[in-house]
Amino acid sequence: MAASSVYRPLVDLLTMEERHVIITYRLDRATIQELCTQLEPDLMSAIRHPTGIPAQVQVLSVLHFLASGSFQTTVAIESGMSQPMFSNVLSRVLSALLKHMRSYIVFPQVEDLPAVKGDFYALGHIPNIIGTIDGTHVALVPRPTGVNRCTETGRVIIQ
Repeated sequence: MAASSVYRPLVDLLTMEERHVIITYRLDRATIQELCTQLEPDLMSAIRHPTGIPAQVQVLSVLHFLASGSFQTTVAIESGMSQPMFSNVLSRVLSALLKHMRSYIVFPQVEDLPAVKGDFYALGHIPNIIGTIDGTHVALVPRPTGVNRCTETGRVIIQ
């Protein structure tokens, strides 16, 4: 008897409690569903050899990977796919996300920075804040003078 090539999702977003959705994926259910709808044409058209993995499962597995900081193998097993398949899915979903990035990520214009800093200061009394990412503090520091790039090994080239 031949093994079935139909993918059977292990996670059903609609049956998960909202709190668990946010903890697992760091986005709420409505945002995830909107994202899946937006990315589905990119994800399904990118498949040369149909995997049988629905767009929602691809997006959920990648969101879980990004939110957890886990390993590809762990997320792949939890998603019901092999690590090499997850690696392909990760690449496809990230490429699709990049196409739509400007819909979700907005940086303030230089002329707006004083007002943005003032608004953030009024909220939390923390100076020089120009934005937030999921409540995570990210320090932005200027590139040191003379540093041009990093090599593949992580070495900094100074010229």
